[in-house]
Amino acid sequence: MDYNTFKQEILASLKKKAGEKMVTLHRIEKNNGKILDAVTIMESGTHIAPTIYLADFYDFFSHGMSLEEVTLKILALNTERQVEETEFQNAGFEDYKRTRSHICYKLINFDMNRKLLKNVPYIPYLDLAIVFYYRLEEEVLNGANFLVHNCNLESWGITLQDIYEDAHKNTSRRLPFTLQGMEALIREMTGEEELLSFGFQKREQMYILTNEEKYFGAAALLYPHVLSHISRLLHCNFYVLPSSIHECILVPDSGQFSKKELETMVREVNETQVEDEEVLSQNVYYYDSKKGALIL
Repeated sequence: MDYNTFKQEILASLKKKAGEKMVTLHRIEKNNGKILDAVTIMESGTHIAPTIYLADFYDFFSHGMSLEEVTLKILALNTERQVEETEFQNAGFEDYKRTRSHICYKLINFDMNRKLLKNVPYIPYLDLAIVFYYRLEEEVLNGANFLVHNCNLESWGITLQDIYEDAHKNTSRRLPFTLQGMEALIREMTGEEELLSFGFQKREQMYILTNEEKYFGAAALLYPHVLSHISRLLHCNFYVLPSSIHECILVPDSGQFSKKELETMVREVNETQVEDEEVLSQNVYYYDSKKGALIL
C-alpha cells in the first residue's frame, strides 16, 4: 500500500473507531516550508486537539504493523496528548502576565520561512529570523512548545520589543548554553574518556555550541556575552557553522580552514545529515572580537 492510499485507509479506520469524535486530516507547514500530513481527533464540545503526524505511523505500517494496530496506536497517543493540550489550555496562556515567564526564542532560516514569517512576530538576524515560542515546563509536559503568532501579540496587547525582551531573559536562564570540544564529545559518546568540562584540556579544531537540552540550541548565539566569552576562552576569533536549528559548530580562526572550505562543509552536512526542517543556513558566520559582533 502506498502512502496516499494509507492516508485514506487510516482516516477511514480512525473515523470508524473514534465514535462521535471528529477526525480530520490536515496538511501542516513546518519549519523551512516542509509540509506534513497530520490528523486531529476532536472531542465533542472542545476547541483544541493534539496534532498527530502520519509519516512515522506509515513507517510502522511499512514494517509490518497492521492497519488496526496503527489505528489503536494513534488513538492511544491522542488520549495521552489530550492531557497535554488540556494542561496547555489551562496554563494561563491567554494572560500574558502568567505567560511571559514561559516565552523563549529560537532561530530559523529567513528565506526558507518567508510564508511562515507573515503570520508570526520575528526579528531579522543575519540571514536568519528570531521567532518566539511558549514553552511548557510542567513535569508531564517538559519541553512541549507552541509557536507564538501575530494574533497572540494582539490578544496579549504587547509589542515585538516586549516579547523579545522577555524571551531574551528567559531563554538563556531556562536553557543554559553548553560548549564542548568535538573530539571530547566523540570520546564521551564512545566511552573512551570522561568528558572534561568544556573540553579545553586539549586544543581542539571544532567545538559544539548548543543548550543543555540540545533543542533549539542554535539560539545560544543570541545569549548575552556568550560569543565574547567564548572568544576569550579560545584566545581568537572563530567561524560559526550553523549545523542545525539545534546546534552550531565553532571553528577557531587558526588558518587551518578557509571560509570557502567551511561553507562547502556546511552544504554537504545539510544535504546528507540534517533533516530538511532542521536546516538553519547554508552560510558560515564569523565572530570578530574587535567588533564584538557575528557577521556574514
